[in-house]
Amino acid sequence: MAELWAVTSAHSYISLKYEEDHDWFYIKWSGHIHPDDVVAVAKMYLDLQQQKRCSKLLNDKSDVTGEWEDANDWLQFEWMPQATEMGLQFLAMVLSRDMHDLTTAQDLQRRISPNCQVALFNDISSAMHWLTASESTK
Repeated sequence: MAELWAVTSAHSYISLKYEEDHDWFYIKWSGHIHPDDVVAVAKMYLDLQQQKRCSKLLNDKSDVTGEWEDANDWLQFEWMPQATEMGLQFLAMVLSRDMHDLTTAQDLQRRISPNCQVALFNDISSAMHWLTASESTK
């Protein structure tokens, strides 16, 4: 059973759910996103992570457009220290087909990898498989 939360803006819809069967949070992004959307969802995740203490996060941006690199400093210096303190160990990021998304995601991966294992994927099934396999490395 999954618990569901959502963030909407004029151009995007983002759902965040805790999937008990997998013991991970799943964030699904749709539409055109901005750095403010990324920060708002990351803050919501922290509130929920404080309660659940999950080690895994599946972050699916396969259906988005938009530039969010301006959020990377905040994610590195504010979000990641709190998320890892609350137990985050594995972050699977599913990328959009937008080449700019790849560059931004790679930048974020470099910034936070020492504190959390981060992997980038082109499809959701590979990301889910990696997160499931990460259970054996905890």
